This record gives sequence, C-alpha cells and structure tokens, in this order.
Amino acid sequence: MNNVVKYLSSSLVIYLTVRWLLRKLRVGSYGNKYVFITGCDSGFGNLLTKRLDGLGFHVFAGCLTEKGSQSLKTTCSSRVTTVVLDVTDENSIRNTREQIESKLPENKGLWAIVNNAGIAGTTGPFEWQTTNDLRHTLDVNLFGVMFVAKEFLPLVRRERGRVINTASMMGRFAGANVDYTASKYGVEGFSDRLRREQYHTGVTVHIIEPGFFQTELFNINDIKQKMKSTYQTAPDEVQQYYGESYPDKVSETLDKYLQRIVSMDTYKVVDAYVHAITAKYPKARYVVGRDANIFFRLLWNLPEWLSDYIVCRGQIVPAGAK
Repeated sequence: MNNVVKYLSSSLVIYLTVRWLLRKLRVGSYGNKYVFITGCDSGFGNLLTKRLDGLGFHVFAGCLTEKGSQSLKTTCSSRVTTVVLDVTDENSIRNTREQIESKLPENKGLWAIVNNAGIAGTTGPFEWQTTNDLRHTLDVNLFGVMFVAKEFLPLVRRERGRVINTASMMGRFAGANVDYTASKYGVEGFSDRLRREQYHTGVTVHIIEPGFFQTELFNINDIKQKMKSTYQTAPDEVQQYYGESYPDKVSETLDKYLQRIVSMDTYKVVDAYVHAITAKYPKARYVVGRDANIFFRLLWNLPEWLSDYIVCRGQIVPAGAK
C-alpha cells in the first residue's frame, strides 16, 4: 500500500511539473502574428490591445464608437489598426472582415480572434425585463460572439490559430440577471462545441471566465439607475407585487456586495488573454479572480439545494411574497 501511495504521489508531482513547464512555453514570432479583438473602446479589450501592441503583435481593434477608435489610436503604435464594429450587425461584421483582409499580407490569416465585446444587460428580476432588453443582451453577448467567430474562422484556419471567447463565472453558476446569465451560459456551450468541431483543423478554442472585476460593467451608479428605470417600465401588477422600496433595497444590498467582492486587479484578466494567445499549450478554460476560483467554484460544485440556500438566504424578498 505504501508503495502505491508513493508511486501515485510521484506521478502527480511529475505530471504537475511537466504541465507547469509546458504552460511556460510560448509560440514566438509575435511580430508576424495578427490578432483581432472586439469591444476595445474600454475595459479588457482596450487593455489587451495595448498589452499586445507592447509585445509586438499586429492588432485589429474593433470599437463600437468612432470616439473609442480615435482614443485608442492616440495611445498605440502603428501596429494597431482600429475599426468601427457593431457585433450585433452582420453587415458590420462582414465589412470589418473585408477591411481586415485587405490589410493582411497576401495569404496571411489571423493568429487569434478575441470575442471580448459584452454588456451587463438589464438590472432586476426577469419579470421586469422587456423583450427588447432580453434580445439586446443576447445579441451582444452571445450572437455577437457566434457571428464574429463564423465570419472570421476561415482567416484563423489559415494560421491554425485560436478563437478566444469571453464568458463569465456566471456562465457556470447562475448568480446574475437572467439575460446576462443566459448569454454567458450560451457562450460556454457554443465554445465547447466549437472546440470539438475544430478539433482536427488545427484551430483551438479557449474560454475566459472572469469573476467580478472593476470595469464599466459594474458601475454601481449605472446599476442603480438601470434598476429604477427597469422597475418603472414593468407592468403595474408586477410593480405592486415587488413594492416601491424593492429597487432601492436591492441596489443597497448589491452595492455592499460589490464593494466586498469586486477586484481592482484587471491585469489578471488581461494576463489570461495573453496566455491564451501566446502560450504554446494554452488552457481550454481560464477561471480568473479569487471569487471565481474559490467562492463560485465551490458553489457550482455543491448540490443545488445547498447552493440555492447559500445564495438566496440574503436576498431581498418582494413585498407580495411576505
């Protein structure tokens, strides 16, 4: 028995050491590689563009607005080319591919596409959300990812490159608004299936799963405003059921929660993106953040009755439910 334990322990140590060493290997020749990133006006996409520019990559940065595009141009080298892109518009995606392809060297493709564009969606219970609210979040966070991947896969295949999709820990554990959560679960499923479809093509697919980080998505003032406006557009009977004080109470609770859990270390997410782009043997999934790796990882592995109790015991209860 002792020999078996020793053998297993030694094997585990060797495996972990080899894996650690392999993860340290890089692909090299960054100056000959081209990367396309969506959602670069601000946040992770903006930071990633600047980081890759510093490493010597050629970057095509997709920005939703002309203002975002111009701002990024002023802070980057000539290796960065900005394009105005709306990921919810298939014509915009198609035009962006044409622009990028015209700037690539002959017979050259993209080493990676990074589907980073995303929104937080609406704030408040499912009953408050309109059909347009739900569709818009899914259009940006899920269908935008799918349409961009579909349009640019041929360019990635030329380089036997990578597709990197931004999901969330909320794509593994349903703890956010319905529209956001559904969109991120969709990104997880789409990415897993695409990775298996591309298994024999040389194209690899990778998922970034950040926890709560301080970006525009988690601006508490915006959240409070969205909460009130969403409540006010809900049907009268729904407003009566939840009660007038419900939005303020939820906002107050959410504010306290975010102050405790939101991380300022946005570089950790950028590090994960960079590893997925530059590593010779990148991970299929990158769970990023202390909350995601400890608290939420525990929750998504617990029995549902227990995780439900932990998450729901501190929830604000609608007036009509009391």
